[in-house]
Amino acid sequence: MSLEIMDDPFLNSISKYLRIKEQIPSPYLQVYPDVGNLSAWPENDVGYELEKGICEITQIHLKDTLAVSDKFQGKFKEVPFGTGCVDFDGCLRTLKRLNYNGSFVIEMWSETSADPIGEIEQAKAFLLPKLKEVGYLDQSASIDERASLSSQ
Repeated sequence: MSLEIMDDPFLNSISKYLRIKEQIPSPYLQVYPDVGNLSAWPENDVGYELEKGICEITQIHLKDTLAVSDKFQGKFKEVPFGTGCVDFDGCLRTLKRLNYNGSFVIEMWSETSADPIGEIEQAKAFLLPKLKEVGYLDQSASIDERASLSSQ
């Protein structure tokens, strides 16, 4: 069972997950960080959190968010990629340096969208070059080739 880093203070960091793991030391309990949720909380050092929990990570959710502040509760849904607070380049470089080789899942909320397919294409156009740049996608394959492979 993997716990997602949430949009709620109860479990908004890998450090908090690790405290739960101390209480439930099962090899079947792991974590999947949502880089949007992890990035939105100002108390989190995202690179440190990823490094601290790398051995526990089963997958990564890729999502953008707007940061929580004293005057704003943050926004955790329907934030177009590239318009929020997530440092995707930094997160992906950190994960690559840590030899993360699990899956990446694009998390989107588009139930109110007039064009959900278009939003998916925009998300892929934003994220696939970043994944390719850090070495997660084959450098010899075009982004269009990789996108069509991943959507089959």
